[in-house]
Formats: sequence, C-alpha cells, structure tokens
Amino acid sequence: MSATRLITLTDAEGGLAVVAPALGGWLLRYARNLPPHGLVEALHFDQAVMDRHPLGMYAGSPILFPLVSNNHAGGKDHHYEWNGKLFEMPQHGFARRCPWAVVAQSADAVTMELADSEATRAQFPFAFRHRLTYRLAQGRLHWEQVVENLSPEPMPFSTGFHPYFQLPLTPRSKRELCFVEIPEARRLTPVGKNDRFAATPFPGQNWSVQEDIAATLLLGNFKKAEMILVDPGSDLELALNFEDAPQHRFAALWAKTTDAPFFCIEPWTALPNSFSRVKDHELIVLEPQRTFRAAMWMELRAMA
Repeated sequence: MSATRLITLTDAEGGLAVVAPALGGWLLRYARNLPPHGLVEALHFDQAVMDRHPLGMYAGSPILFPLVSNNHAGGKDHHYEWNGKLFEMPQHGFARRCPWAVVAQSADAVTMELADSEATRAQFPFAFRHRLTYRLAQGRLHWEQVVENLSPEPMPFSTGFHPYFQLPLTPRSKRELCFVEIPEARRLTPVGKNDRFAATPFPGQNWSVQEDIAATLLLGNFKKAEMILVDPGSDLELALNFEDAPQHRFAALWAKTTDAPFFCIEPWTALPNSFSRVKDHELIVLEPQRTFRAAMWMELRAMA
C-alpha cells in the first residue's frame, strides 16, 4: 500500500489529519502540536496495519456502514435478511473496504464520497450516496456524515465510527494511568446471540482502561453525548463529542487486551444484530430521496 494516495490536512493551530480515500475513506491520523510535547498523536497508527488493509484494521478511525458490528440471520453469522431475502454482509459493513472518491479538498478539509456499485448492490440492494467530510478548525477535528437514499424504496442501515485512540498519549505516561470520563448512561448486556439486550443503570464514572472489555462494553441513553479519554501522566485529554449526531444513541467501548496500545470509543446508531431485531427500532430506515446527517468532533488538548 506504499503507493496509496494520502491526503494531509493542517490548520494554523497545529492540527494535523491524514486520510486515505482509497482505503475505505480511512482516517489514519489526527494529531496536534501541544507544548511541551510537540506533535501528539491522538489515534493509534501502525504502517503494518495500513499495509494489510482491509484485514485487521486496528488503527486510525474506520467508517462503519451499512452495518455496525455484525448480524446473524438464517442460521448464519455475517448475514442479514430484508424483504424475505438473505444477504451476506461482513462485520461493520463494506464502506471501510471500498475506495472513496474525493469530491472536494482544501488545506484543512476534505470531502469523500462512496456510491453504490455492482459490488455493493450484491450485498446491499440499494442505490445510495454517502459523503464524509473531515475538517480541522482551531486544532479540533470535525466530521460530517451525509447519507442519501437514491432508491425507489426505503433503505435500512446502521452506521458508526471506530476510532482507535492511542494509549498512552505520550511516552512520558503509562497506559494504566488512563481513564475515560463516561456520563450517566444505560449498560446494555447481550442475551443469546444478540437476540436482545438487557438494560441496567450505568452511573457516570471514570472508567479505567485497565478493565477487560475484550467482549465489548455497550452503552446507550447517554445523559451527555460526550466521552473524554484522560491521560494524567501526559496532562492531556481527548474529547469525543457526538451531540450533533442524535441518532448515534449507542457507543461501544473496546480494547483487544488490557495492554493494547489503543482504546476504542465507538458511537453507533444501533446495537449488534439490528437487522434481526427490527421491532427494536434501532435500524435507520431512510425513505426514498431523503437524507441522513450526523456530525461529530474530537479534540486533543491539555487537561481541563
């Protein structure tokens, strides 16, 4: 993948972002120049991970569409049923595996587009246009997601983002010192093969990244749509805000191990197996010629 075109964004406040449109519109880096550290990377980046795309994308921030997590249908994993037909769909959907086209670019922003094709329609029989814009402003990275249904019938989907945040944020710190400020929410525990989810109160708290969440911590119904990854050893924090994405009602927190160099906080519009739980009204069913919008931002900064 050494010849893959990378787009680098910068702003006057020391912000930097790198995007790979051909690799699923993959946001590879978000960093910021913060004294006394110099350039601090917010996202975990690994050249070997980039080179094996689309396998094991444990880096950057892939886009999840038209499915978050996985679905089980017809006795088969990685399948979903719609209008009586069974379709195969890889985990987290196909968007992160497909090349995106660049439709606009400036020094501090880029807009990419994914449209349906013969390959996508074999898995997802709908015409669509999906645009994603990344923009730096005052060191903060904003992004906007726009999905249009160009089909003559309603289009079901779920969507989300999968950032792999760097831990610790600088070499002067240690992973075990870090924690996530999580607002009051509901914890959602799967029953069976994600056939349903049991909800229990989740008080607002500082969640240690040393907790084993290899099986994924699922949360929803947030009192505030923001979580902050705090690294006291570096005197830095990383805020992820999704208040302008009201349909991203859920979040998955995940790390492969308790010593992994990353920690994931993933805003999702649905829980796993959403196509097989239509009655739970998690799927977005977009009417013909209608548009879905969501906007988020992340900011690497000195501790408040």
